[in-house]
Amino acid sequence: MVIALVALVIMTLAALGLMRTVSTSATIAGNLAFEQAAATSADRAVEAAIAWLENSTGKASVSGLGTCSTGTTVLACDQKAAGYAAVRTDPASGQTWTTVWSNLVAAGYTAVTLSPAQDSAGNTPAYLIQRMCSAAGDASSTNGCSASPLALDTSSSRKAGSLAPPTNAQVYYRITVRVAGPRNTVSFIQAMVAL
Repeated sequence: MVIALVALVIMTLAALGLMRTVSTSATIAGNLAFEQAAATSADRAVEAAIAWLENSTGKASVSGLGTCSTGTTVLACDQKAAGYAAVRTDPASGQTWTTVWSNLVAAGYTAVTLSPAQDSAGNTPAYLIQRMCSAAGDASSTNGCSASPLALDTSSSRKAGSLAPPTNAQVYYRITVRVAGPRNTVSFIQAMVAL
């Protein structure tokens, strides 16, 4: 009888351990699903931001955007209603991207939310775009804005008869996407784009 009771206690403890392991595995799988859904929503927002940049690049006027006194194109100055900053803002030492995001929104930049705002997984992505320049105005080397990474390569090593790489200057943009998801989850994803 004593041996049977000891065996029953051991089996009960083993069953409880197995239940805990299964519960932990289910939680991990759920978290991975939340992460994947947030990444998919962020991808949609990045694509929308890239489309907005492509439609605005090099244009003196675009419907819904203000004209710039500091340059000849609409991207030469801030377009706060469109979530666009002509000058980069980097986090200070010890500062998080949540704080940078909050500071930009508090400064009047509108975080652009996709339509429909929420996807089927309950995620709401929004984006802000920052031109990687040190000053407003048309993109040029004087405001630290127009430098091609290919132009920085000063080596002359190439295969015989090959063409030299193009050295057209490109302007870099940082797209920051904030995804607010179910259960108060918040994710940040960033992409760098050169146009």
